[in-house]
Amino acid sequence: MSAGLRNYSFEDYVTEANQARDVDTLFSIFLKTVAQHGLDRAIFSLSTDHHDIGQEADFGIVHNYPESWLKYYSSNNLKYIDPVMLYGATQIDTFSWDDIPKRILLSRKQKLCLDMGDEAGLRNGVCTPLRGPQNQLAGIALATTERKDAFDGNVDMVNAYCNHFYIAYKRILRRKTQEQEQEQNIVLTDKEREVLKWAALGKTDTEIGLILNMSKNTVDSHMRKVFRKLEANNRVLAVVKAITLGLVHL
Repeated sequence: MSAGLRNYSFEDYVTEANQARDVDTLFSIFLKTVAQHGLDRAIFSLSTDHHDIGQEADFGIVHNYPESWLKYYSSNNLKYIDPVMLYGATQIDTFSWDDIPKRILLSRKQKLCLDMGDEAGLRNGVCTPLRGPQNQLAGIALATTERKDAFDGNVDMVNAYCNHFYIAYKRILRRKTQEQEQEQNIVLTDKEREVLKWAALGKTDTEIGLILNMSKNTVDSHMRKVFRKLEANNRVLAVVKAITLGLVHL
C-alpha cells in the first residue's frame, strides 16, 4: 500500500466519492478505498426494486468478481440458495461469511455454494446489508483473493464505506432521472402530483376526490393530463414513469 493510501481517511473517501458523476467512477473509488483493508473483490446488488431511482432488483450491478464464477452462479440460479444473500436479508450490520454456518442451518447445496465461491477466489468474505425507504434492500459483498491474513477485520469501517456507497449511488441515479425530466421538459402541477401520488397508493378516483376535496370528474381530468404528459395509457405506467423521473415521491 502506498503512503498516500495509508493516509487516506474516511473523510477523504467521502469527499472523492461525492464528486463522482457516474457509477463506474464511484465504484472505482470504493474499490481503491476498501483495498486499504485487504479487500480486493466487491459486488453490489439490489435485492428489491428501487422505483425512486428507476432501478429493478438485479444481481451484480457493478462488480469485479471473477467472470467465470458469475457465469456459473447465474446459469445455476444460485441467488435463490446463496446463504450470503438469504442471511443478509435478515441482518442490519456487516457480517462475515464464516459466521453464517454458525448461525443458521445450511443445506448441502448452500454449503457447496460457499465452498465453490472460495475455490473461485472469493475468500475471507464479508457482506453489508443496505436498507432504504419502502423496505428497499441492497447489499455489498466483499472478499479477498488471498486465502489468509488479507482482510484486516475492520468491519466498522467497511460498514461505513458500504453505506456511503449506497447513498452516493442513489444520488447519482436520482440526478440522472432529474436530468431526464429536464430534458423531456415534463412539468406536473401540484394538483396533478397529488392526484398521482394517491393513485400510486391505490386510491380510486372517488377516494382521491374525497381526500383532495374535488369531484371525481376533476380527478379524472387531472389523470388524463398526466397521461398525456407522461405518454402513458394507464395509471400504473404513469405512476412508474413519474416515480422514475422523480416527479412523485411516496
